[in-house]
Amino acid sequence: MATIQLYHYVHCPFCVRVRMALGHLKVPYESIVLAYDEEEIPLEMCQKKMLPILKWEDGSAQNESLEIIEKLDKKNLLQMELLKDEKKVKEVEDLLDRFASPIHNLCMPYWIWTPEFDESSRTYFRNKKEKKRGPLKDLIQRKSEFFKELEPIINDLLAELDPYYKSPYLTIFDIMIASHLWGMYIFPEYQFKKGVHAYLQDIKNQCAFDYHRDYFSESNVVNP
Repeated sequence: MATIQLYHYVHCPFCVRVRMALGHLKVPYESIVLAYDEEEIPLEMCQKKMLPILKWEDGSAQNESLEIIEKLDKKNLLQMELLKDEKKVKEVEDLLDRFASPIHNLCMPYWIWTPEFDESSRTYFRNKKEKKRGPLKDLIQRKSEFFKELEPIINDLLAELDPYYKSPYLTIFDIMIASHLWGMYIFPEYQFKKGVHAYLQDIKNQCAFDYHRDYFSESNVVNP
């Protein structure tokens, strides 16, 4: 029986990050998907509307994804000491920042039509995101622009895989990268390059990760 609870959004890369880590570390947990317009629960638990939130066995709650993973990884299977290397962390964070704009611009118009959203949360999401990006329907018309922006970043990542990110074995950096790229699988016209697809699928398998599980599973208890 799961003794910890993960409050998360299905589409959120920071939430996917924790889900992947839980799977890799084989930690059972209760999955609780919140509606995007649900504000009361995260504010009550962590005083801010930010997910993921992990509720521990003692009832305490935590909502910084890397801090959650560091606490979970008692055997250091993901080489969490890498996060103490400021230069390496900056390299990965810079890569993720470069990925964020084209991926979000391409995927947001599709995320809101997944089973995660109902009419209320879809409207809330759209109103919030369109303040920064403009109408989501217009983003779809600019897909060629975003594909062009994404291509060299994918090439840069591919050049660093050995077979994992600058490493012969999977680390926390791979979890960080894969969780941000995973959203692109929802875009109907996009295909990852063979090497990047193989990299992501390998991580998926090692993390017992099923993106769609929380849409359709009859049980909300995950046992990796």
